[in-house]
Amino acid sequence: MDSQWRISRDSQRGVRPRKAVASALPTLFAVLLCAAPWGSASAEAEESDSCVECHSDSDLMVTNKKLYDYFLRWGDSIHMQEGVSCHDCHGGNPGISDKKGAHDGSLGGDEATSAVNFRNIPDTCGECHDDIFEGFRKSEHFEQVSSEENEEQQAPTCVTCHGAINVAAPDVTTVEEICQQCHNEDSDNQPENPRKARALLNRLLSIHRYYRYITVRGDPVEMKPFFARIDAQISDLTVTWHSFDLETIEEETETVLKELKAKRGEVATAYKKDRKQRSERPD
Repeated sequence: MDSQWRISRDSQRGVRPRKAVASALPTLFAVLLCAAPWGSASAEAEESDSCVECHSDSDLMVTNKKLYDYFLRWGDSIHMQEGVSCHDCHGGNPGISDKKGAHDGSLGGDEATSAVNFRNIPDTCGECHDDIFEGFRKSEHFEQVSSEENEEQQAPTCVTCHGAINVAAPDVTTVEEICQQCHNEDSDNQPENPRKARALLNRLLSIHRYYRYITVRGDPVEMKPFFARIDAQISDLTVTWHSFDLETIEEETETVLKELKAKRGEVATAYKKDRKQRSERPD
């Protein structure tokens, strides 16, 4: 599924805004999801952010290319656009220019209390993506991540599917490969799941196509009650996707598709009738 296509005009794709922000941004619907507005945080980051000032130094291309690449990826990301900077996930103090002071309180991923530690990643992402996090909490994936017996830290977290900095939602060309990291013939761990996930994600593309047709050719006033209902269903479906309950995902997908297909038919009939009437009018 294309992470950037629009599925709702009034809500984000299964993502609620950070609690301090009253306004909502338009939805960019996609399974896995990827942005949360931070209001004035963006302006504050631009005013004083020693993380950005230091890590953007082009000398790092030679002295610490890995760190500089991280900065470039952040610069292209939705997180940067929404004012989410390094310290929001890694800690530290962006208001201090001194290296030691700026890194005070920052923790690497190996630290158990770090926000980017393997076990803590879902909670960290859930600070903004709270609805998605609630869906993920219901999954077997979350059980594996949070299990104390999982000493090898081998289980899917948010970054497994979406990446860590310049995040993106899986689409029909990538989701199967992502799932096959764990679900394959060698592991004998439900090897059929990647194919099922790809098929279900393809059905979401059909949801997009029907939705767009209705948006373009339907009457905005008449469609308002319909959009209010279908947007809520799509938002719920996005959350359900992150529970990875494929049977429930399929059921909810078919319900939404059925409604959209029926409405698409109504809109198409009305549109053709209107065009015919216009063509028959005398000049």
